[in-house]
Amino acid sequence: MAVVILSAGKADIPQIKKVLTQYLLETELAKSNIDLFIVAEYNKKIIGCACLDNSSDVLELRSIAVLPGWKNKGVGRKLVNTLRSRARGMSDRLYVRTTASGFFSKMGFIELNNSYKPNIWQDCACCDKLKICKQVPMVLELR
Repeated sequence: MAVVILSAGKADIPQIKKVLTQYLLETELAKSNIDLFIVAEYNKKIIGCACLDNSSDVLELRSIAVLPGWKNKGVGRKLVNTLRSRARGMSDRLYVRTTASGFFSKMGFIELNNSYKPNIWQDCACCDKLKICKQVPMVLELR
């Protein structure tokens, strides 16, 4: 049985939250904007998820996570490629804030200087942890 990528629905929220909490990622977005999410499913079980968020001035990949037992098996790549295809008709650039910059570099994303964060993301501009934040800002040119 192969891993399949599907649009997420409300019934998927509990499983998505389990995947996200493995990495201490925010789960509120899944509850409030489930239509932005896709899931990687194997044998009817969600093993990964990702979100394409267009709620601000930038198009951003968010909440990308794969269960630990499924890492390095191409699941994250499938999730990102699916959302990259969707993003092509929506914007010239796709952004991500990540602690896995090596993974995204392999997928063609380019690392940005941390000084770009408050200019690109409003939540970074007002965050008191900006100077110690471990998330690396990255961008992928879509055109």
